[in-house]
Amino acid sequence: KDESHAFIFVTLNGQHQHYYRFDVDQFTYAAANEEYYIQVGKNRFTKDGVSLDLYPQSNDDADLILRGNLKFTNPSPWPVSLLELGAMGSVGWMPGLECTHGILSFDHELSGNLSLATSVNNSSSNATTSSASSLKISMDGGRGYTEKDFGRSFPSLWVWIQTNSFRNNPGTSLFVSLARIPTPFFGIEFPGFTAAIWHNGELIPFATWSGAAFDDIRISKEEVYIAMRSARHGRSKYRVEISVDRRNVPEVLLYAPVSFTRMEPFVWEALRATVHMRLLDGKGNVIIDDMGDYAGLEVHGSVQYLAENLCGKKTANKLICL
Repeated sequence: KDESHAFIFVTLNGQHQHYYRFDVDQFTYAAANEEYYIQVGKNRFTKDGVSLDLYPQSNDDADLILRGNLKFTNPSPWPVSLLELGAMGSVGWMPGLECTHGILSFDHELSGNLSLATSVNNSSSNATTSSASSLKISMDGGRGYTEKDFGRSFPSLWVWIQTNSFRNNPGTSLFVSLARIPTPFFGIEFPGFTAAIWHNGELIPFATWSGAAFDDIRISKEEVYIAMRSARHGRSKYRVEISVDRRNVPEVLLYAPVSFTRMEPFVWEALRATVHMRLLDGKGNVIIDDMGDYAGLEVHGSVQYLAENLCGKKTANKLICL
């Protein structure tokens, strides 16, 4: 059965999710020589803002009517060049990748308004109308983050962390992604990671392709702890320690591709986790010691594979390790 469709997924407060389906022919996107945009039905997403006109149809997993316009100013993208494809670096050129990351903006300012209402379905006419009252929210003075993923499927396991809501460092942003990466070469897989901190207009990468390395990684039901240095050999210019508190954090189920044929909800994501981040320079001086709120966190699959592939462990991949 062909279940091809376009979709928009909305999460409120990291607790309630809404999945809107659209016919594939309602989906358009920018060509390679055009400025970034995605259009789904009447909804448009660009690097400069978002225009929303969402209301549930009979086959949607949603009961939210969401309308409004948001403007993004002072975006901070991960630069892309021929040699370094943004967050993926040179690894982005490797054939057979399941999924590719892109950071359109680590942090930007928001302005505009949103209108939210609960839908009421009229079963006799199959029409959807709004409830008597709606909630209007001003986004003026808010901060945003824009990431994209494209490919044919998600990895079999991964950890993803993001926040740009640091209490004492507005504008600072953290992004971390670790995964088991398959290759088209005889079924070979390896642990890979890409991460970065955006701080005071400076991009500080920590990635497989940039020569960074892990000092420690621990993953439990209570916490995700990561320590990385920016250089595997010699003195590192930076070191970062990240601790994510997972206790009593609400999660929602994200839809994700299954067997290249359909979308199903099976990925748990938190949007209200708390991150403690310490960034140090090469001499051990503290640059940032701060708490990040409203953090995104995904821990999916048998992630102990990542801990087992820490360089120096007997279980680690002999060619590429963390």
